[in-house]
Amino acid sequence: MNPDKRIIIDDLTARVNASPFLIVVDYTSITVPEFTNLRSALAACGAQCHVAKNNFMRTALTDAGLPDIGEHLVGQTAFVTGASDVAGAAKAISTFAKASKKAEYKVAILDGAILSADEIRAIGELPPRDQLLAKLLGTINAAGSALARVIQAYVDKENGGSDGSYYYFELAGKKSYGCTLAKCVKTGPDSPTGSLSELRPEN
Repeated sequence: MNPDKRIIIDDLTARVNASPFLIVVDYTSITVPEFTNLRSALAACGAQCHVAKNNFMRTALTDAGLPDIGEHLVGQTAFVTGASDVAGAAKAISTFAKASKKAEYKVAILDGAILSADEIRAIGELPPRDQLLAKLLGTINAAGSALARVIQAYVDKENGGSDGSYYYFELAGKKSYGCTLAKCVKTGPDSPTGSLSELRPEN
């Protein structure tokens, strides 16, 4: 093989080995200024966009031990890699594609698995990471509150109604107090994982 070609392929191999994902995009009809804007948007989320001959990338993927996506490596193809945030990279591409009506997904590889154009597009349409985390935290908090209410209702029923007794949960020799069992469950030193029998009224 021509030494110059080998250098290019080795560089591509190093890039795909260093990235948990590879997004393949058709950049037909994208102008130079538009391509510069896309690269800037990708750089903002820690991703890079590369243009290389399809057969060079095909060889690089083989050298890296990644799946064969040769059937998708046709036409004008750009390759996106990054340090970690595949969602951020996909969102940057999706945002650009919606605004310019250009840049079509071809295929992607994520952690060694092939993703279709529709699958990587769906990742690009997810809310930002901080919004997803906030939503998850809200769901966890709501579930914890609901569990506390169910336990309190059970105790009230067993006791013939809430009597205002103090309860504690003992963990590693430490007692967590609350005016009701529900409050004890919600404010304990750690999330209680024991059975109800471990929650006892304070004498």
